[in-house]
Amino acid sequence: MILFSGCTFKKQVRVDIDKFIQDQASYINKNVVITGTLEDIVSRYHLYLGKTIEVSAPFTYYGSEKFWTWYIRLQKDENTLRCFSHHYRIKPANEATNLLLRAKNKKEPITVLGVLYREGLDIAEFSYDGFKVRPYISEGRYKYYLRW
Repeated sequence: MILFSGCTFKKQVRVDIDKFIQDQASYINKNVVITGTLEDIVSRYHLYLGKTIEVSAPFTYYGSEKFWTWYIRLQKDENTLRCFSHHYRIKPANEATNLLLRAKNKKEPITVLGVLYREGLDIAEFSYDGFKVRPYISEGRYKYYLRW
């Protein structure tokens, strides 16, 4: 018999910022993902700072122009958020580019999950149309899009 102790995964919970702030104690042993609109994240940036967040919004640019690494610029009206990945540096993996091109051609929003810092959202994963890309997983021979 094999006994695993201390290797349990925390339950992932999605919650908005207002509910999280009101009752932070109930989320102590949970993997919290705070959901929000681009407008709310930009207007109340200090509340989201340092937290894992998820946001869906249209994007207007992806590349590495005038920044130290590759990034996606989410933009809706006057609200803008930089979502970056130090794992890609200058050039992203092909699956990331393909996913973004699909969303851009259809003019549809993407969903980005990551930790919010002063310089923007550090991407853990981004998704579109049921496909996810994780920048920290290196592109390889056996890597394909996975439908979750």
